[in-house]
Amino acid sequence: MGKVAKHQPIKLWGSYLSTIFSIALVLFVLGLLMVLGYHSYRYTTDIKENIIYNVILSPTTEQHEVAILNKMLNQKDEYPYIKAVNYISKDEAARIFTDELGDNFVDFLGYNPLFPSFEVNMISGISTEQTNANIELFKESLKSYTFVTDVVYQETTVSEVNEIIYNVGWVLLVFTALLLFVSIVVINNTIKIVIYSKRYTIKTMQLVGAKRSFIIRPFLHRSVIYGLFGSLIAALLLAVVVFIAYRQLNIGVAMPDVQMPYTVIIGIIVLMGIAISYFSTYFSIRYYLNHKDEQLY
Repeated sequence: MGKVAKHQPIKLWGSYLSTIFSIALVLFVLGLLMVLGYHSYRYTTDIKENIIYNVILSPTTEQHEVAILNKMLNQKDEYPYIKAVNYISKDEAARIFTDELGDNFVDFLGYNPLFPSFEVNMISGISTEQTNANIELFKESLKSYTFVTDVVYQETTVSEVNEIIYNVGWVLLVFTALLLFVSIVVINNTIKIVIYSKRYTIKTMQLVGAKRSFIIRPFLHRSVIYGLFGSLIAALLLAVVVFIAYRQLNIGVAMPDVQMPYTVIIGIIVLMGIAISYFSTYFSIRYYLNHKDEQLY
């Protein structure tokens, strides 16, 4: 009897630890997918926002006309979909072109054939249909300016980027949904196994007159601990993997725009770990409380 009593705490701790680490492993994989989804979204967003729409101006455009158009393009009420506007004069365009070629083509030709222009970048946090509509609206609105000769951009690149964003979005959504379902099932089954081992204790407490709330409460408290510790371990493993990956890629981890998404991801992992563990425990205990004695075997 002494040996059985001595081994009982060890078995219990083994059961507790296996439950916590099972939850941690599932949440860690889910967290990795969320990180991958975030970086895929950010990468495609950066590509989309780096596409330049060149508003070509007439070479005879006056400075006050440039100032009027510049002011108009920077008005968020008029153009809410524009992220940045940069004016390139004829001389600046020649300098950029010379730096790229390595030769001074202006001296060779005897004049500067380049036109002044505005480089416009558009925001990316909108749908493909809205992006295309904004481009058409943007081109249409510039027709009223007689000194604007053309709007030039890489239509093929825009279409390809929009298609990539659409496809990547759907693939990540499907994978996330599937993994979320698997996570719920795995954690739920893990909790059910733990509750199954306690089914006689639950039934005995019920037979001696204990209220349901009294029986359920300690199990729910323990389930919160399972979920909390499991999610924290998953978050720690995720942080280590991300830190190593960033070190290998020479990316700064302390960037504010990176810290916020990771904080949200860790918050989601912790909340999911606690919530799934809590509700799995609650419904498992209710199952045994509502069944007769002979159904426990």
